Amino acid sequence: MVRRDSKPGEFQGVALARRPFLFPLNPRRARRAAIAWGVFLLALTSWPSPPEVPMVSWIPNVDKLVHGLLYAVEGFLIYFAVAWPGPPRFAWRRALAVAGILAVWGTLDEIHQAFIPGRAMEAMDALVDAAGGFAGALVASRASTSPRSSRTFRPAGPAPPGSFPTAR
Repeated sequence: MVRRDSKPGEFQGVALARRPFLFPLNPRRARRAAIAWGVFLLALTSWPSPPEVPMVSWIPNVDKLVHGLLYAVEGFLIYFAVAWPGPPRFAWRRALAVAGILAVWGTLDEIHQAFIPGRAMEAMDALVDAAGGFAGALVASRASTSPRSSRTFRPAGPAPPGSFPTAR
């Protein structure tokens, strides 16, 4: 991109603002994504007698890893869905609040599974859900404070003679 107010033949670098981690996630979009992911989790746990996946079923406690990863995504999304007061910053308390929300949700989900044929209620699953949510919230907290530094994009090729590439 070349600035329109530059003189003919004058080269101007273009400053590109660094995008937030993964994608721009405003609270409204995060709420929608968190609700959609929550419905997905509820659908997964409402499935009676889920089949085993042969490629990973030999790994001990692989279901705990899956629980942790699924709830980490939910923790990440819930972190951005909440309108936290003050500027974005890394905060343990915010991550703990999200972990508390997901601890309650994970416990209710495990109670719900006790009524699904072929499913069982496990306290360790609820604990792993909370830990995964905490990990996802920590990643979101760190992502919300990533540096928004700018960088300069320069088109391929040398700059025209006599011009000095600058960034705004």
